Amino acid sequence: MLAADHLSYTLGLICGLALLALFAVAMALAIAPMVRERDRRFVWALAIAAAITIVKLVSLRRLSGVTVDIMQFVTWGRAMAQFGPAYVYAPQFVCRYTPAYLYALWPAAAFAPDRPEYLRIFIESPAVIADFLLAITVYAAARLASGNRFALPASLMVALNPTLAYTSTFWGQNDSAIAFPVMLSLVMALQSRYALAWAIAIVAALIKAQGLMLLPILAWWTLIDARFREWLKSALGAVIAAIVVIAPFQVGHPWRFIYDVFSSSLGFFPWASVNAFNLMLALGGLIRMDSDRLFGPVSYFLLGNVLFGATYVLAGWITLWKRDAWGLVFAVFMVYFGMFVFAPRMHERYLYYAVALLAPVMFRSRTLPALYVLLSITLMLNMAYVFLDLTYVRGLVEGHLILGDRAKLAISLVNLTAFAMAASYGIDAAATAASTPAPINALLMTGEPRS
Repeated sequence: MLAADHLSYTLGLICGLALLALFAVAMALAIAPMVRERDRRFVWALAIAAAITIVKLVSLRRLSGVTVDIMQFVTWGRAMAQFGPAYVYAPQFVCRYTPAYLYALWPAAAFAPDRPEYLRIFIESPAVIADFLLAITVYAAARLASGNRFALPASLMVALNPTLAYTSTFWGQNDSAIAFPVMLSLVMALQSRYALAWAIAIVAALIKAQGLMLLPILAWWTLIDARFREWLKSALGAVIAAIVVIAPFQVGHPWRFIYDVFSSSLGFFPWASVNAFNLMLALGGLIRMDSDRLFGPVSYFLLGNVLFGATYVLAGWITLWKRDAWGLVFAVFMVYFGMFVFAPRMHERYLYYAVALLAPVMFRSRTLPALYVLLSITLMLNMAYVFLDLTYVRGLVEGHLILGDRAKLAISLVNLTAFAMAASYGIDAAATAASTPAPINALLMTGEPRS
């Protein structure tokens, strides 16, 4: 090995252990109230989630997943194990992921037995473990946002949801590995541990671009709910986390390396809808360039992002006027829901984040549980048809899937109607909030931060 190779490998080991410690500390703080109070329902949540995780891990041997996706993870994991972080982005490995998830693939590839079927199981295991951690983190979030009695049902709605299990276990994808740190970051913010919240949020953003969507609303929440000293700590936590994740991969690359990785990742599927049943598909944008014009100068890209930007305005308004744990989690749910239904370049799986984020807050009304079930069904239909078509039938042919055009349009319209329902509910909840925050006082740092 060259000196640069040794440096990258050594830095990778140190930074990987630092990230493991970061998440261990955050999880310990998230579950500390349940441990301190000897919450028996939390023990049940742990036991059920652990049992389901064991079943999932055992079942991986018989579930082949989507081969093209899994083989990419295998290639990148082997590259990490054999050559170290600095080599993963060499042209022959065609790595389009940002670096953070590669830390999970590294030990999975390094410790897997030297047989292809076991290597595949090890490579898929981090996402299944993230399923478990997500269910436990939802328990902590639900205690803060909805109350103790709803924590166990919320956790079980994630652990037992076949749609969420489908992504990691049947497909072999890693959406839970992004949803988990997003949820954990929210729990840390609600515990007023802003530096930790930002460190974890940055890791989520560096797992995959979908993690970036949390950052604007987390910044807004930090601005209106924390003091100036916490702003500085948050910025420091974010910078340190970014350095820890990126440093081993930066060795031997230009200074703008991470920007180029993000640009490559975001630009790889420049289509209005990448099989997502959403507004872009309803307008005719399935496997169609997002630069194509809808009317006049308005392209799919422009329309989708303007509407997605409006979702941030709505989410910011909800957190401003309903400045409590429920308001923050619901606002982030709205951001991820808006991302799926409006933004261009959405894949079929990206409704996953909205479904997971709705779980901690859905038991405060009769409307939201129904919405949770509805979105779980539309997500399953969207994923199952794409999965079956890609895996067992004929793949994409001129943008047409097994499911008929009318059925795809109908499901897209159901998702859009569900978004309108969720937005209406959020607006009503914020407008009728019992207490009105004092945003001016918050900005002037005269208000007290809320926990």
